[in-house]
Amino acid sequence: MPTEKRVKYIRGYQGMPHTKTIIFVALFCLVFTGLTTYEAKSDTAVLRNYHIGDRLPGFKLPQLQGGRPLTIIPGQGKPTLMMFFSIHPNFRKKRSLALLSVLSDLSRKYGKEVQIVAIYSDNKDQNSVISFMRSAAPHVRVVADSTKALLEHYGVFMMPIVVLTNKKGELNEVIPYTYNIQKVIGGNIKFLLGKWTKKQLLKALAPKTNVKVSKNEKEYIRRINYGRIMTGKKMYKQAVREFNTAIKIMPKQINAYLELGFTLLAEKQWDKAEAAFKKAQLINKDSDDAMAGLGLSYYGRKKIKKAKNILENAFIAPHPRLEVIIALADIYESEGNNRKANRFNKLAVSRLMTMYEQRWQ
Repeated sequence: MPTEKRVKYIRGYQGMPHTKTIIFVALFCLVFTGLTTYEAKSDTAVLRNYHIGDRLPGFKLPQLQGGRPLTIIPGQGKPTLMMFFSIHPNFRKKRSLALLSVLSDLSRKYGKEVQIVAIYSDNKDQNSVISFMRSAAPHVRVVADSTKALLEHYGVFMMPIVVLTNKKGELNEVIPYTYNIQKVIGGNIKFLLGKWTKKQLLKALAPKTNVKVSKNEKEYIRRINYGRIMTGKKMYKQAVREFNTAIKIMPKQINAYLELGFTLLAEKQWDKAEAAFKKAQLINKDSDDAMAGLGLSYYGRKKIKKAKNILENAFIAPHPRLEVIIALADIYESEGNNRKANRFNKLAVSRLMTMYEQRWQ
């Protein structure tokens, strides 16, 4: 099995300075920007060390299945698609392997027009990945970043994740795993190849809307919107009343349970919040927000072991909530895992600064 001592960059590798960011900085930013933690949510995925439009460096890594090392230089007249993944901890495995299979299909379809490579950023269970490749992902090239040097240099915070560049090698999009990931990546590839306009891409990825809304649905939406306004004004008791009313109107819809749960978290009513999120999971067991809220309710009650497992699963959601990142940073710090805690603290502060800039634009 090939291993690597360090990643070899095609153009100079300059390590990022090591900075310990303490968790209270994130909490201070929350107060300073006037944002409640249980309201904050990210809309875009990012790389820590590169921004949209930056030229990404090339690299040389050994192939997971052996053979000569593979040199990848983003761009070179072709869009480049890189997927960073790992199957550890176990909560990453299902999504990582599903995305690897998607890349195999895309490689078969666009292999001559797009550079596509998967980067296994782990030093364990390489044989398991190779076995999966043979049976379910035979067309994708996979390289071994076993020391995670490339992962760290690019500033990848979550896995699995797809990084897309344009034909010049400039960062165009960072795409976390989502239920329609093949459609999202495929649409972006068509855009980068000039087959679609930006307008066509946005239209293809826009959520389908139901034009016909019943009287009950209108009242349900109205109650939720009132509740959100009251939550924003910290009128939590009134917000809870509105969400509970919405639940009575449409008890099989998930949104009111989620809003109720996060409002109860803000009130530190951990038991009631847990109950709300569990009811939400009965409606949709795969809801990322319900998982995040449930983990945060355990975290608030100091059930750290239970909270950690759920929050780690919530973190690999397409748009992990800021509160999840802050809670995990605190948990890792309490365990003495300062390296991981620092990474999550940096991500939290980065998110908060972005939110602060958007607030004052």
